Amino acid sequence: MARARPVPIYREVTGQIDTHSTPTLDVGCGNNKIPGAVGIDLVAGPQIDIVHDLDETPWPLESNAFQLIRLWSVIEHLRDLVATMEEVHRVARPGAMVLIGTPHFSSANAYTDPTHIHFLSGRFLDYFIEGTELAGHYGFYSKVRFRLEERRVTLSPFWARLRITRLMNRILPSYETYLCGLIRGADIQLKLTVVK
Repeated sequence: MARARPVPIYREVTGQIDTHSTPTLDVGCGNNKIPGAVGIDLVAGPQIDIVHDLDETPWPLESNAFQLIRLWSVIEHLRDLVATMEEVHRVARPGAMVLIGTPHFSSANAYTDPTHIHFLSGRFLDYFIEGTELAGHYGFYSKVRFRLEERRVTLSPFWARLRITRLMNRILPSYETYLCGLIRGADIQLKLTVVK
């Protein structure tokens, strides 16, 4: 039996970023900052450049400063997702890339960390994404907009081995409504472009 080819994840892709030519912000980076990026987090550490409570806005960063912004395993910890996305939009340059990773609500990992306060679906940012049904009906939550480049819900290891991840993503609303209680998700990975 042929072995399934692993799908590259944004953690791996970010290792290929030239932060000298691409001003990069790593939000909530902890001890896993993209080398050369500006790291901002709540707790001081060897990789943290700016210690700041991310729930307090505005963040101590210049507007239109970054071409790439990563929020990996942080957004589920922050109280106000609308304010967070507005800050991401503010500090991003027009056309900047935003990479977001968070546990899927059906993953046991979503409930393992006692500091998680949000349990999110694959469409949790559709309120900010041009052309989505949720932005059309509820876009009044915020004026900031992003363009969706890629969305992926990864599956827990057992289900990922069965090579059904692509199918579940094609039927994402049905998957999250009817199937994810059995076919457990792992992470939500989003790649967005800032629209200004």
